[in-house]
Amino acid sequence: MSQHIYYNAVNRFYQGNYGAIETAWNRFHDWQSAWESVRSGTRLDPDKEWDRLLKRNVRLVLRNEDGYPPLLRETARTPFGLYLLGNPDWDCPAVAIVGTRRATSEGLRIAHTFARDLAAQGIVIASGLALGIDASAHAGATASSARGATIAVLPCGLDDVYPKTHANLASSIINNGGALVSEYPFGTPAFPLNFLERNRIVAGISRGTLVIEAPLKSGALVTARLAVEANRDVFAVPGPISHPNYVGPHKLIQEGAGLVTCAEDVCAGLNLLYQKSDPAVEADATTLSPAEQTVLALLKKAGKPIGIDSIVELSKLEAQTVSSAVALLSVNGTLNETNGLYSL
Repeated sequence: MSQHIYYNAVNRFYQGNYGAIETAWNRFHDWQSAWESVRSGTRLDPDKEWDRLLKRNVRLVLRNEDGYPPLLRETARTPFGLYLLGNPDWDCPAVAIVGTRRATSEGLRIAHTFARDLAAQGIVIASGLALGIDASAHAGATASSARGATIAVLPCGLDDVYPKTHANLASSIINNGGALVSEYPFGTPAFPLNFLERNRIVAGISRGTLVIEAPLKSGALVTARLAVEANRDVFAVPGPISHPNYVGPHKLIQEGAGLVTCAEDVCAGLNLLYQKSDPAVEADATTLSPAEQTVLALLKKAGKPIGIDSIVELSKLEAQTVSSAVALLSVNGTLNETNGLYSL
């Protein structure tokens, strides 16, 4: 356990800077020695920093340990450690679903549907918890009919959620058997470079990457490139040739990405068995959960924006249940959120 404590301290000292951490490891090949080399220049207390993780139920798994995702070890610039909140199942096949933050309503629907249908096959959905396509994919995977879970890779420490507006969605991910993952220690802000760095983890833990709506200068295309470099499959959803959000997917298809229009296409591309659903069951998958129906009824009756606490009090539901329902309804565009208040 001491190596975990000292790695966390070293990581905290360098604020997750991969290059600096790699230099320290190459010099000492021991995290305690790496810490001893910098301790005089900081007031950080390794034991107190470790206690902060324990109090938030965050686990740290190092690269050489069994709990580390095996697929990620095969990629370039493999993180020396990962912080985990939740219980990711690295044995299940994962598919990354990524795209623009400025997605159209149709793009959000497509992402939600792909994620829901893939999760129903027991496939884990990986993404970055960002606005737009990412969030809709996470929400689709946490739909009531899904059997798979979802993993969100954050560009900051797990003591915070970025963006803050997705705190409820993050809770929903955990409550539905998924996980939040980061290579960054507590206290690390979402630096601009971190967004590109986390893309290598999203692609690295996944057998394939699906791109939905991505302009030419999009982080989603970086994720696709990283997937190709890791010898993973890339898929793209085509769309109107005049829409800027489809320039990226069309370029990927021209370069050899698989053109897909449904979850079955993705499974075929990955040589995974796709079990078709009974039409009645599939139709039922699009219905609202009892909690979501309750939340909508309350907001309709209220006739004005109200907060999570008020919804919990009026509905008599558990706070986590309400948070999950509100997160899903918000991502799907059913609810509007302003300053923490929700309305239809």
